Amino acid sequence: MKTSTIKIAIAIAALIIAALPASAQQPATGDTIIIDRIVAVVGNSPVLESAIESQYFQAKARNVQTNKCKIYEDMLYQKLLVSQADIDSLTVTEKQVDAEIQSRLQGFINQLGGLEKVEEYFNKPLGEIKEDLRAVTEDQLLAQMERDEITKDIKVTPSEVNNFYRHLPKDSLPLIDLEFELNQIVFYPTISKKDIEDVKKRLRDIKDEVEHKGAMFETKAILYSEDPVSAAAGGELGFMQRDELVPEFSAAAFKLKRDSISDIIKTEYGYHIIQMIDRKGERINVRHILLKPKFTPEAKQRAKQLADSVYNVIKEGKITFEDAARLYSQDEKTNKNGGLLMNAHTGSTKFQVDDIFPTNYYNIKNLKEGEYTRAFESYDSKGETIFIIIKVKSKVEPHIAHIETDYQVIQDMALDKKYRETYDKWVAEKSQSTYIKISNDYKNCPFEYDGWLHNELKR
Repeated sequence: MKTSTIKIAIAIAALIIAALPASAQQPATGDTIIIDRIVAVVGNSPVLESAIESQYFQAKARNVQTNKCKIYEDMLYQKLLVSQADIDSLTVTEKQVDAEIQSRLQGFINQLGGLEKVEEYFNKPLGEIKEDLRAVTEDQLLAQMERDEITKDIKVTPSEVNNFYRHLPKDSLPLIDLEFELNQIVFYPTISKKDIEDVKKRLRDIKDEVEHKGAMFETKAILYSEDPVSAAAGGELGFMQRDELVPEFSAAAFKLKRDSISDIIKTEYGYHIIQMIDRKGERINVRHILLKPKFTPEAKQRAKQLADSVYNVIKEGKITFEDAARLYSQDEKTNKNGGLLMNAHTGSTKFQVDDIFPTNYYNIKNLKEGEYTRAFESYDSKGETIFIIIKVKSKVEPHIAHIETDYQVIQDMALDKKYRETYDKWVAEKSQSTYIKISNDYKNCPFEYDGWLHNELKR
């Protein structure tokens, strides 16, 4: 956009703000939805009242404590970042936006108890909710990209970490929760051919009912699909590219025409049928129904007996726990390294209580370092039944963080402080050189950064 065009757009937006009357209700506490209007301009980007309302509504749906003044200031920060992202030619893909929207919708579904509850809460069908989320989601992703750009080269040296620790008030040091390092040996009940055929027959019957008897695919997905993420949304996955789907699923889905249904597809998750909703180039939106074969009680008992026998040979000292994991564990992610578990959230081998599946924690909580459980029934990350033996490789009791034992924690705190200082300096500089107009409705908000109003007065 040419500079003269930007100036005209800003001038028009500023006139709109000046001409509109103030709301009769304070934005920090009011829930009343008012006629849409521009309530701020940052650079050449307006902030709409509807965007504030939408964010507030979403926060309430997730039981997040906030107010409209806080949301308003967050959007000022966001628009400042987005304005710079445009200058820096940063972009986000539709795939990234769609994935984030799907994640947020799933959060609403989980929080409110189903897709119908979400549509009822927002008083809109799913398609309209997605469209409402699109623009603000794209801005939020761009803002995060720009913030990452601002802080990407920030590092802290060991001397900086030590200096930060020395000057940190002792009552500011965090409490480190109980921490474990864990090894595991995993056994799965064997699925019989009959179990598999039963699942395939159910999927064939569902496909026949949809294609020939007027049944709705999405209704069948809600009732029967064993995919916990998509079932509540009628099996819908949202727009995805080939590399976002497991290969077998992707190969079948991309061959489908609109509304057609695939044959039965096997993946690592189980057995699926897929219905095409829409396609945009190399991106597709499909529904699917996932069914998982159920093992027999006899298969479950055999897995338990195998787990017990491995436990016994370890207990008798005939083999180490780690060697038993390499020889017998059926978990391919951990058996090669002696069953050592990695924390998917942190990328480390350390687990705090909240990171451990409740059944597993119940069985290890009283163990000492080096001790291990008997075989017990649990679930893997996909919800599959397993029998598992867990060894406590290390155990650190709750304590106040100390640089000798918790260097990584102190380093992260020092790095976070440097991030915040760098970002705050950037905001102060950019807000001085960027056009910012604040609506009268929000000038009494208790802003975290008082430069929004001070800088406006200088223009």
